[in-house]
This record gives sequence, structure tokens and C-alpha cells, in this order.
Amino acid sequence: MGNLYDHKIASADGENPDILDDCKGKVTLVFNIAAGCGNYPQMIALKALDEHYENEDDFQIRAIVVDDFTCHGYGEFNDGLEAFADNEETGGYQNLTPGQIAERYAQNNYGVKFQFSELTNGRFDKHVYDPEWKPGAQYEQEMHLFWQDLVECADLPRDENNLPHHHEASPWSAEPQEIDTSKTGFTGLQGNFEKFLIDRDGRRSRRYANGFLLGERNADGQFFSWWKEDQEVKRPDWNDPEWFGPDGEILPEVAEVNSIDETGHVVYPNAYQKRGIEESLSVMYEDIDYLLGKRPTESAPMEEREWSLPSQMVKADHMEYGSKFKVGEGVQQAV
Repeated sequence: MGNLYDHKIASADGENPDILDDCKGKVTLVFNIAAGCGNYPQMIALKALDEHYENEDDFQIRAIVVDDFTCHGYGEFNDGLEAFADNEETGGYQNLTPGQIAERYAQNNYGVKFQFSELTNGRFDKHVYDPEWKPGAQYEQEMHLFWQDLVECADLPRDENNLPHHHEASPWSAEPQEIDTSKTGFTGLQGNFEKFLIDRDGRRSRRYANGFLLGERNADGQFFSWWKEDQEVKRPDWNDPEWFGPDGEILPEVAEVNSIDETGHVVYPNAYQKRGIEESLSVMYEDIDYLLGKRPTESAPMEEREWSLPSQMVKADHMEYGSKFKVGEGVQQAV
């Protein structure tokens, strides 16, 4: 693997032919993204990360746009990007490239400022939530050389299907899939929002799971040790008088514990997710500061942070979006 910053990837609008050029000699967080992905709420944490280092010239964030995963996180995207762009209700997305759609959606709904790229191929195949699909079984496109170097498969031998060996299994398959680790292989992008930290010399320093920064899973994609236990809090019945104050409104402390707002709707991030996001950001601050050669910094206490919440448009989606995938049943159904 050479210097990752030597790869040329254009900006979302194509005006800048090389958005990685400005990253040379700096520390950079890159992640893959596609408009419509259910992981978009991570933009809340990514914006907080960006703002934490807004006065640090030697740190950059780059969102590298892909279209390698079926995205059904938000109903307005279920018919594809072209239909979304042409939808008069969504507005303002006509005649945009996939990169521009992802960028504008993030800017409009989360207020992020970091750069987005043109569309790139992040895998050799297209990841689908089908019970029969197996990763690395079919060659469909050539993975961009930037991603090949980043996931460390550029120099691996290829089989008769023009594919290097994959150390992957689909979590949505009807039957468990075995991973053959007896052969030299690699683990490709597992979903949108996989994050990679790149050092000043253009070398990959750390890889973070795609679910990391949602506030529920750690950097390796496993639930926090405290997560399941806290989520088992039994919610009282709506008729329970202890839920309400003298004015008939839901008590704030009850709403917080039960992850709802004053109207009874689920909120994001809830109290538990805020705790997870804070822990996750602390991990990233430590990793980034180490590469910057700085003393570790501390994040603001949870109760003092002013969270930059998503727009009203995506708040409704957050309320509806949940874990709707079921093993062996294929693609997630639209909300």
C-alpha cells in the first residue's frame, strides 16, 4: 500500500479534481457514504467531531460517496436516487450527481461543512439484503484503487472471476455463511459509514465499524457492554399517573429514561445513545490527537454539549427507522 493521498478523487461537483491533495501531510478521517442510508444520523456525531477540530488545520474529514449498498433507511429514497431527485416534495435535488445529492442532503438536514466526493466504487460487487446473496461471489465492477489500497486488497491474487478472496459473510443470509480464512484475503466495506483514520504519511491508522458513532456500538461494531442492560428498562403503561405532572404533560425525567419527547415519540439521540456517542467521540479524539502529536483532549460533558440536531424532515424518519432487517427475509421493507 502506497500513500493513500496520491489517489485522485474529484469533488461532488467535479470542480476540484483531487480532494485528497489538500490532505497530504495531515491527519484525515474518511468514510464511505450514500444518500438514503439508515446510518445518516451519524452526521450528528461527525459534525461534532468536525467542530471539535475546526481550528486544527492539520485535520480533515472527507466523505467518499459510493453506491454499493441497498439503501432503505429513509422512505423517500426507496425508488432510487433519480426518483428522489425528481420528487417535487424533496425539492432542490434535480440534475445533481450522486455525490451532490449526498452532500446537499447532509448539508440541508445536518449542517455539515466537510467535503464530499464524486461517486466511487467501494466494492467489487453490489451488497444486497437478499437471503441468497454471498459477498465476493460475483464480479460486478472494479473497485476504485483508493478503496483497494484502504481495505488492503490491491496486491492480492484474483480468482477466475477476477476477484480477490473475501473474508466476509452476509449477516442477512438464510443459512450461516462460513468465512474461509485459510486463504489470504481481505474484508471489504461492510456498509456505509465505515470510517478510516489516515496519518500524515497517507497510511491507514485505524478502521472503525460502520455502526460506530450511532451511540450503540463500539469501534469494532459490537454493542457497548452497558447497552443491552440499559435498554431492558421496562416502560410504564401510558395510563401510569407517575408519567405525568400536574399539568398533564409527560415528566422530563420520564421522557428521558424512556427515550421519547413530550409528545411520546421516539427521539434520536436518546439518553443512552448520547452516552454512546460521547464515549465514541472520546475514542476518536484520543486516536486523532495521537496522530497529530498532541496531548489527549477531553470531550465536553454530555450535559454541557449543545447537540446540533437534524432537521425536522429527517426527525420524522428517525422516529420511524428501526431494526427492520430479519435474517433470511432479504431486503428491508420501506417504512
